[in-house]
Amino acid sequence: NDQYKLYKLIWERFIASQMASAVLDTLSIDIENSGYIFKSGGYIIKSRGYMAIYDNRDESEDEENLAKLPSVSEKEALTQQKLETEQHFTEPPARYTEASLVKFLEENGIGRPSTYATIISTIISREYIKRDGKSLVATELGEVTTKFMKDNFPDIVDYEFTAGMEEELDSIERRENTMIGVLSSFYDKFKEDLKESSKSARYDLKPNVEESDIICDKCGAKMVYKNGRFGRFLACPNYPTCKNTKAVDKNGNVVEKEEPKPTLAGFKCEACGGEMLERQGRFGTFYACENYPKCKTTKQKVEDTGALCPKCNARVLERHGKGNTLFYSCENYPKCDFSSWDKPLPEKCPECSATLYYRKSKKSVICKTKGCGYKREDSENK
Repeated sequence: NDQYKLYKLIWERFIASQMASAVLDTLSIDIENSGYIFKSGGYIIKSRGYMAIYDNRDESEDEENLAKLPSVSEKEALTQQKLETEQHFTEPPARYTEASLVKFLEENGIGRPSTYATIISTIISREYIKRDGKSLVATELGEVTTKFMKDNFPDIVDYEFTAGMEEELDSIERRENTMIGVLSSFYDKFKEDLKESSKSARYDLKPNVEESDIICDKCGAKMVYKNGRFGRFLACPNYPTCKNTKAVDKNGNVVEKEEPKPTLAGFKCEACGGEMLERQGRFGTFYACENYPKCKTTKQKVEDTGALCPKCNARVLERHGKGNTLFYSCENYPKCDFSSWDKPLPEKCPECSATLYYRKSKKSVICKTKGCGYKREDSENK
């Protein structure tokens, strides 16, 4: 049944697009009474055209509508036959649904059809809005963020911004402007607004916090719910004096994390002689002194590639740089400055006896010696 409804919709839209337009006779009546104008109107279907696809009524019914419209002439005096009064109360506008929000974005030229789903999913995932049945309801975080943006960046939080930006991009295409010119005209003012907003970033812009029954185990205060980049969590209200936080699940219950027991690294700390422990950090495994925070000595855990440095014949180690990027360098750094993005291999080039490298992007083993050019496919090395 669902497939039939979809097919029927597609078929009707296509057939209607090939048919003539509907012809309507419209009637509009302006009635003047004591200087006030009252309006009434209606229409008669003269020819259905494409409307016949969507309406299965008999065409004779269209003629019956003639009797429903009054027959009046210009400047005719009308007699009041009946007076009906109704009382209406002002109601707030209906909340947006996903469909009505997309319609609003289309009418104001905000975004494109390919970005509507991303826009809605982003503001939901960042908890600027939440679903209440079919409706989309603004959260406190969303209201605070909107207020902050309107107060500090009124030019950006404007319905005309997107349309204006499209015109600016079109002007580049027409060679009436340049990319640097468009970016400069935007960024010069944006930079100043950004400086001003940073001064008032903490000015009464914090949403009302939700207090929990969980007691902070460091200072004894009642912890509050907050929203971060990774979702909801509990935090101590005495921040920054107390920086205690706790993870919570989707129901707001505390998730207890078992701290893994650190293992001994097998060597001593160079600074204080304490045992070095193997720990986990945001960039992987590393070594830290057991006397932390008194001793803050740390060492990166490195892997031996098995290859020898082509400059000093020492070991080549696998290391991690900024952004957790992987590279390879000599163990005698900084005395030896050898480093490589490609992994050095223990084997030598069969043509020139130089060090071979594994290039991950090409899944191949290569020789970097100038003039050699040795290369072979290899998907086993990693």
